[in-house]
Amino acid sequence: MSATRLFVAIGLPQVLRDSLALTQGGIENARWIEPPDYHVTLRFIGDTELTMADRVAEHLGRVRADAFTLHTDGFGSFGGDGPRSVHLKIRPDAALVRLQHQVEQACRDAGLTPEGRRFVPHVTIARLRGRDREAAARWLSSRLPPVPDRFAVASFGLYTARPGGGGPYDEALSFPLSGTIAS
Repeated sequence: MSATRLFVAIGLPQVLRDSLALTQGGIENARWIEPPDYHVTLRFIGDTELTMADRVAEHLGRVRADAFTLHTDGFGSFGGDGPRSVHLKIRPDAALVRLQHQVEQACRDAGLTPEGRRFVPHVTIARLRGRDREAAARWLSSRLPPVPDRFAVASFGLYTARPGGGGPYDEALSFPLSGTIAS
């Protein structure tokens, strides 16, 4: 039986993707993420048999949450003294955390093991090969916050990736949230 690589995420509006694309460059040996692949991961699933993927999709369809607004919170990096990526930070507002908890519970109910990592909402901009602390620090200090600094979230999706990881990412299923956001 075939397997597919899956994750659950929130896609970004085109205007924010375009703004983030302008931040690319300035770090040697960085692998820049393609703008269509920018997203906020709610739950990484990994390589999954198709029967499990169907079960996960069924349980994600039971998630009930209200639409909300996400707020960006500047840029950051992961990896401390040996940074392995740079990213756009996303404020962990209550509505986002509630949605992430519901997605996690749906994945567990489908039979997946619990996620072992703490949820840190972000959008990866680049993966760093050289782990050059000074280059990452220069990049972080020279980038203005993206515009817009907030966006409405009306759905989340189940995404597929290439076997072994990496883009392009495709939204296989979209799950709408309830209500609308006042602008």
